[in-house]
Amino acid sequence: MFSSEKIKFKKILSKDLKRIFIWRNDSFIRSKMLNQKKISYKEHLSWYKNLLRSDTQKNYIICYKGAAIGVASIKEIDLINQTCTWGFYIANKAFRYLAVLIEIKFIILIFKNKKIRKIWGETLSSNKKILKIHKYLGFTIDGTYKEHIKMNNKFQDVILTSIFKKDWNMSKKKILLKL
Repeated sequence: MFSSEKIKFKKILSKDLKRIFIWRNDSFIRSKMLNQKKISYKEHLSWYKNLLRSDTQKNYIICYKGAAIGVASIKEIDLINQTCTWGFYIANKAFRYLAVLIEIKFIILIFKNKKIRKIWGETLSSNKKILKIHKYLGFTIDGTYKEHIKMNNKFQDVILTSIFKKDWNMSKKKILLKL
């Protein structure tokens, strides 16, 4: 049975900024993002200031057994339509095996603590592992932006995915029993 007690999502504090800046600019992390450019520390501080004021975005440090291992974000929170987009990355390579568990716990957090009925996202078509996890957890493919992002002088598709709260509630017990 799934036990998520060791995985926590903590509010990002100013003391976390240097670590997140290093993580965000890591070449592996950037290779999985839609925005792959390196960011300056000035841009990073601006992002944090906007985050503190935002009602439509929430970001968290992912912790496992008390150690910071990555970042999770909820963006474009739309309380009228009850939708949001989301994402996460595990910066510490030693903990990437936790991706399924982190994704499950984050989906639970979004649907439980936010008034959200639908989570949607955009994933690079080259990010096969995360697309496989999404599919395993019940996300559907809603469409594809063909040749949408230029990477290494080639254009790549962006896959649109979503899951509804009602569908998650129907499938989560079965998924959790498998773990």
